[in-house]
Amino acid sequence: MTKDATYAIRLKTARGRIRLFGDLGAYVLLGFGVLLALFPVFWTISTSIKQRVDTFVLPPKFFAFELTLKNYVAIFNTTGFGKIYLNTIIITLASTLLCVAVGSMAAYALARSPRFRSRGTLEVSLILVRAVPAIVIMVPLFHIISHLGLYDNHLMLILMYAAVNIPFATWLMASFVDQIPIALEHSAAVDGASRWKILWLVVLPLLLPGMAATTIFIALLTWNEFLIPVMLAGNSAKTLPVFIAGFISARNLDWGPMAAASSLAIVPIAVLTVLAQKWLVSGLSSGAIKG
Repeated sequence: MTKDATYAIRLKTARGRIRLFGDLGAYVLLGFGVLLALFPVFWTISTSIKQRVDTFVLPPKFFAFELTLKNYVAIFNTTGFGKIYLNTIIITLASTLLCVAVGSMAAYALARSPRFRSRGTLEVSLILVRAVPAIVIMVPLFHIISHLGLYDNHLMLILMYAAVNIPFATWLMASFVDQIPIALEHSAAVDGASRWKILWLVVLPLLLPGMAATTIFIALLTWNEFLIPVMLAGNSAKTLPVFIAGFISARNLDWGPMAAASSLAIVPIAVLTVLAQKWLVSGLSSGAIKG
């Protein structure tokens, strides 16, 4: 074997080792990131099944503690918890569907209007609207809604959530619409399809991954919204974030029941994410590249 061949083999072996160590380091870093991200969830669930005395012990007990379900029993025995849970689900589903439907149509109009000179400015303004602190507009909204007799109303909360999140949904969906080749729409138009048929039969099926990703984001924002219901809703339309915050008082902080309620609040969003996982992954990967 020549020196050149021996050198090539050694170089290839060295590169393989470097690649192996690089992949191993990447997996270790990724695993650490996953553990770091999941730790709050683990801590919430573990706190929900701890005895009260184990909740405040130092150093904290991560695994060696006595299991109990009394925190969940206390939550289910709380008057109105079932209604509050159902309120949150209904308001989240209705406002999310409204946001995705309106946002998809608005995004299609933006993406298919190349002659609209102010498109870039309008897209930036959509994000700026979502970035405005909600507390800035809550006081005047409270007075308007009170005078209209819509305080503590389910439909009012649905419309308010939609109004706040539609700009963000439109901005997200615009990038997904841009990924759809306009040649497909031209071909359908040549075959005699109307604009609505093109939208329903050509565009929307291809937009499903993007709509799934947008649905998850909007549902998360709506499900966790606190300021709007705490200002504009009372006992009738109360939502889970307001209910969970009720465990915090000036004299007491009941970690166990609060963690139990928080653990139950995780379930619907987790189920929605699992059900939409297939479309979510493809939607995020396609939306990451904007032409």
